[in-house]
Amino acid sequence: MDKMTMDQDRRGFLKISAAIAGGLLVGFYFPGCDKPMDVSAQKGKTQAHTFAPNAWIRIGRDDTVTLRVHHSEMGQGVMTALPMLVAEELEADWSQVRPEFAPAALPYKNPAFKIQMTAGSTSIRTSWEDLRRAGAVARELLIAAAAQTWGVPGSECRAVKGTVVHHSSGRCLRYGELVDRAASLPMPADVRLKEPGEFKIIGKRMPRLDTSMKVDGSAVFGIDVRMPGLLVATVVHPPVFGTKTITFDAGKAKALPGVRHVLAVDTGIAVVADTFWQAKKGMEALQVKWERGNNDDLNSEIIWKHWAERARQKVMW
Repeated sequence: MDKMTMDQDRRGFLKISAAIAGGLLVGFYFPGCDKPMDVSAQKGKTQAHTFAPNAWIRIGRDDTVTLRVHHSEMGQGVMTALPMLVAEELEADWSQVRPEFAPAALPYKNPAFKIQMTAGSTSIRTSWEDLRRAGAVARELLIAAAAQTWGVPGSECRAVKGTVVHHSSGRCLRYGELVDRAASLPMPADVRLKEPGEFKIIGKRMPRLDTSMKVDGSAVFGIDVRMPGLLVATVVHPPVFGTKTITFDAGKAKALPGVRHVLAVDTGIAVVADTFWQAKKGMEALQVKWERGNNDDLNSEIIWKHWAERARQKVMW
């Protein structure tokens, strides 16, 4: 992305805030998105508009800060690391931060690959400035809301751990008390991002946001998803790469509860059932005869010997 494109993205970065579901939602164009998506949220008799679903922050009247995560959590910790970027600039109370996976939508595509995917250690470096800027804008809106409430200059107020404090008087308002007023304010033209020396969350050891849900079983993994008519398939692969099926007997597998289909596929035999466990038991009951392939005699010793021989060869670039 060239400098001109980056500058244009920053100028059009933050577009609108809206009161939605009893809170403050801050949305913006994500770099690389051609068009915003316009949806409406009904709040009482007042209809508020925001460019959605490219919204990263939702602050409720109960002070809960919900931050959307647009990369896949595969054990690398982005469900905590990405919210840390937003929470740092937002001056959020980490104990009130909740992660929420972003939906499949164009605004959440990875700018490194131009599609929505997680790969190549790109989650942090492609989100570093964008998510921090989103947090900073929300922070300034909340500070402006508090200053307006008290009738004081915004320069006399500062955000501190989920609250806005007035310097001289010591008055304090929680974020949840400010969301309605903050949602009605115009977006700031520009915001200041913190210097590394000011970081309180980034670079620090913070409790992971997904630990409790993984421990108590509330986390929803792909295998947990249930939809009407959804079936689960397991594939019996050949014992050796490149081997093909000669024959298979599906009788015992089909007789098991929940097994719907047994099908030959390019990579082996697929057992389709109502649940994973039923598919797995059906897979174990299959009787398959495989043809003898060229790799039947291949083993670790042969592979290591082959690698050693190749390592001694000169490489011609």
